[in-house]
Amino acid sequence: MQVFGAVLPALKNLGGVASATLDLGRPCRFLVWCGVSMVDSLGDFDRDNAYVVDIFTVDDTRTASRVHGGDHWGPEGSTNNVLEGALVGMGQRITVYLRAIHTDDLDVFGFAVALTLD
Repeated sequence: MQVFGAVLPALKNLGGVASATLDLGRPCRFLVWCGVSMVDSLGDFDRDNAYVVDIFTVDDTRTASRVHGGDHWGPEGSTNNVLEGALVGMGQRITVYLRAIHTDDLDVFGFAVALTLD
């Protein structure tokens, strides 16, 4: 088993978006998950604020959409939706995103971790 990780700073002064690609070195079975370790509202944490950290693609194939629509997310099939937050799968390159919605008053700091299972 090997462990891979990435830090995701989705900060206002960095545009409110962070991404990383974890390259496992070869196609293998994996467990990957994402999390948020800090949220700073920079003002009022209200209805126009949201954040999401998700597994965007595995080997350039987008993961399943879990939430769409409403005030913050796009229509079904949009890349602005909430995708998988944890996944057991097979592949080599895993791309993760952390997005702060309404970045004028929201900083978010997160992480991604992958374990190989082979």
